[in-house]
Amino acid sequence: MVLLTRPLSQVGNLQSLLEDSDLDYVLFPVFEINKIDTVVPSQSYDVIIFISVNAVIYSEEYFSQLFVEPFKIFAVGPTTAKKLTNKGVKVDAYPLENASSKELLAMPECSELADKKVLIVRGKGGSETLKNSLKVVNQVDYLEVYRRTPCKVSRLHVESIERFMQTPDGIVIANSVESLFNIVKLVKEIRPYHEEQLKSRNLVVLSERIKVQAQSIGFENIHVTPTPSDKGAIIELLSQQE
Repeated sequence: MVLLTRPLSQVGNLQSLLEDSDLDYVLFPVFEINKIDTVVPSQSYDVIIFISVNAVIYSEEYFSQLFVEPFKIFAVGPTTAKKLTNKGVKVDAYPLENASSKELLAMPECSELADKKVLIVRGKGGSETLKNSLKVVNQVDYLEVYRRTPCKVSRLHVESIERFMQTPDGIVIANSVESLFNIVKLVKEIRPYHEEQLKSRNLVVLSERIKVQAQSIGFENIHVTPTPSDKGAIIELLSQQE
């Protein structure tokens, strides 16, 4: 059984893949995603960087204001790039395998930017790595279009974690460091004695960075997906069943 921790509004695709693979799951959302009403900067930009799939979804209504020629579009990873492509947006650069700001910054298209106006489309808060690196020789602004709000304990959480803990071979999925910490927080609030049980279960994460954080808080059996995507998660989950 898989503890599925994504926001309910964005878990549908992974649910379908789990069902197609005959993998049982319970829903345990650790975040809600809420749109932020924002004002698009009046100036045009040389480069627009989308930091996540959510950044694409919640900024779509502003595309006509943002996309003023000439400009280039960068994405932080392949899943975000695919979301843009599906909406008819040409993506000029993105890391082909691992989704991360560091991977994008290492690409020549990004590392060689100088004296450019750069807009980063993202959620409120989050890592400053991309901006801090680029602002040394560029003008860098944010367009924040959504907010992640940690979930409070609900009946769904209680029922899901009790069912999950009754399955000795259950697997936890954490999509981000924030998700990881909120999974533990919710479980402790529901049943403090479940925390150690949780940390002994197999944990599937989307990056080495999340793995390092998981190790630091006591998770014992951590597996990184071959790619940071729904498909990569399924591949890793199926490998745990062998």
